[in-house]
Amino acid sequence: MIKAQPLPDSLSGRSFTLGESDDYGISRRRTAGRDLYTPGRCIRVPWGVQEPLADRVRPLLELTPGGMASHSTAALLWGVPLPPWLAGSFEIHISKVASSAPPWRAGVVGHHTRFKPGEVDLLGGMPVTSPLRTWLDLAAMLELDDLVAAGDFLVCEHDRIFGPKRVALVNLFEVRESVRHEFHRRGIVKAREAADLLRVGANSPPEKRIRLALERAGVPGLTLNHVVVDADGSDASWPDLALPEWKIALEYDGAHHLTARQKAIDEARNRLMERLGWQQLRITKAMLDNDGDKAVVALVRNALRVQGWTGPFFERAFPPTSTVGADGVKRRRRPPRSFGRRIRRRWSPRAGRPWRGPR
Repeated sequence: MIKAQPLPDSLSGRSFTLGESDDYGISRRRTAGRDLYTPGRCIRVPWGVQEPLADRVRPLLELTPGGMASHSTAALLWGVPLPPWLAGSFEIHISKVASSAPPWRAGVVGHHTRFKPGEVDLLGGMPVTSPLRTWLDLAAMLELDDLVAAGDFLVCEHDRIFGPKRVALVNLFEVRESVRHEFHRRGIVKAREAADLLRVGANSPPEKRIRLALERAGVPGLTLNHVVVDADGSDASWPDLALPEWKIALEYDGAHHLTARQKAIDEARNRLMERLGWQQLRITKAMLDNDGDKAVVALVRNALRVQGWTGPFFERAFPPTSTVGADGVKRRRRPPRSFGRRIRRRWSPRAGRPWRGPR
């Protein structure tokens, strides 16, 4: 049995095009070997290679003149958090200008649209839609809360004495001005609603979920990126969310808080906050998964009562896209009455007009 010729080091661990293999003098017989997988025409991938998203997108863009990564693909390249059903998708979204035909390839979702100046950036040498344009494209794909989580990531910035400095990918004012001047775009109404809910300082989707639940429940004076200082004026703690007027701090404990070292740090911080007169509330992933937003709202409500809060507390802990029936069950809003007609209108792509079915 003849052993296959080894690939060059620059091609052995990633996807490559047949044009690249030709540049290295590799024959087409070699690129048809059993150790290479063909995900699409003119692309080869070595079997067993776990490659990042950028290495999967790059050869597709090389074979698509004028194409650029967009939608959820661009969001993942920028590091935007997406819901699992979309983050785990294997589809690659590529857009081209409206004057040309959209990409047509296996595993690629093609789009053709118009781009304004500044809506295309270079990321790792690849053309990618800008963070703001990517967020506007996501408005047609995501639910409201997921769109807010993506926007919070883009506008988040902070400069703490620990950890690296965080610089916002998009300015919050720029996002809100953009949606005001956008028309005839899918999801623009949802994008305008989400832009009003964006806040600077939310580091993760769970923090966003907690913040939205508390804001919708009418919690007063919720602050992000608040710095708690000690008697000497030195920084003592940086809670995820805070109610400074009532000295209540909220911390979300993710998976990294389960280690012994992090638990010891959290206990020391709790004792420090107690000495400073602050009430520290810790919210875990299990609490959000099991009880949802109700547990967080009840926890903060009780803490506010203990701290002396006597004002009204609105019971509106569900997103505006859902309603609560008389039996207390949360349901999505019903579609318009036109969807419930006895004879459904169907679209006839050939005739270009509504079709009522056979007579």
